[in-house]
Amino acid sequence: MLLDFLFLFLYLALLVLGAWCVSEGADILGEKYDASIIGGIIISSLNTAPETIFFITALNSNQPNFAVGAISGSVIVVCTIAVGLCLVIGANARTTNHTNNAKKKRIVLFPQVLKQAKFLLFSLIFVFLTLCFGFQLFIGLFGALAYLSFIFYTLFTTNTKNTHHHHHPHHVNTNQQHHNENSVLYHDELHNDEEEEEDSDEDEEEQPTYKGIFYLILGGILIYFFSDPFIQSVVFIGKERMGISPLSLAFFFAPIASEAPEILESISLSRKGKLQNINIAFSNLVGGTLSKTTLLTGILSFYGVYNNFEWISPAYTVSMFLLMICAGAVGAFGFMKYHSALSGYILLGLFLVCAFSQFLVAIIYGSESVLTVESI
Repeated sequence: MLLDFLFLFLYLALLVLGAWCVSEGADILGEKYDASIIGGIIISSLNTAPETIFFITALNSNQPNFAVGAISGSVIVVCTIAVGLCLVIGANARTTNHTNNAKKKRIVLFPQVLKQAKFLLFSLIFVFLTLCFGFQLFIGLFGALAYLSFIFYTLFTTNTKNTHHHHHPHHVNTNQQHHNENSVLYHDELHNDEEEEEDSDEDEEEQPTYKGIFYLILGGILIYFFSDPFIQSVVFIGKERMGISPLSLAFFFAPIASEAPEILESISLSRKGKLQNINIAFSNLVGGTLSKTTLLTGILSFYGVYNNFEWISPAYTVSMFLLMICAGAVGAFGFMKYHSALSGYILLGLFLVCAFSQFLVAIIYGSESVLTVESI
């Protein structure tokens, strides 16, 4: 038994090291490239690659329960715990660093990151269509195209880093003028925050790009090789050594363990309170979630049609509905420029609501009505 716990802590330590490497690489590259590219595409791709391989392997093995359990559990945990901790830790770190300035205590999301969050919200149409019509070819096709559109949009519409342009039209109505004034204040605050962070880093030697890439690759390798052993270790110890019920494992411990890399990265990136790193963390989580609501949802529909998978209700229905709720909560952040720790606490509370909802469904309709730990 002691050996089991030693391996558990070893895997956890290696994952922490991997998350630290990713955050260091993101910190270096974030000084040179836009947060939406570093977080939303590069880091999120490193994180979701193993999940995508597992997802497709499960579908090739005609085990859709595994695939649906993976996609729904991942989105629920990432959009509640990972994003919640990102905001709570980031806001508290900024509060510590800016005790005399109330505005500096809040988190300001970059314009491109806000657009990514809106894209996530709109992408939920594919999950909604799957709930309404089951597995359909058109969902698979347009889901894959939507993810490609997200990548191209992020790559080719990103403004030059740390550049904000304002304009002051002479003839506008009162509402438009108020909107423009708010926009100018937002960009000015964002610009001032970035300048302050750059001033605080002036004494630090600029790190070369290759070092950031090296850190990202090393972190990605550690996460790839040790995330699954960590998950299996958590499930084994919980089930065999501690006697935790399968439902508790399924709705609390196993989902959190499966998304440990994203959670650890959020903590590591947000702990210093740097606006750039918080935006990279948020963009990473949004980008990873969006790949599941578009590409993986589309792949699920393709396999569902060609392999004649049966839509299992209420198990699939409950899982996908809760996925929509959690992803929609984060997607709505695209319409809110400023955030405090309260936003994070709300998301953390949402995880408990989702877990309790699944637990309640399992009690009322039986454990076969939800995707338990055997399905994850």
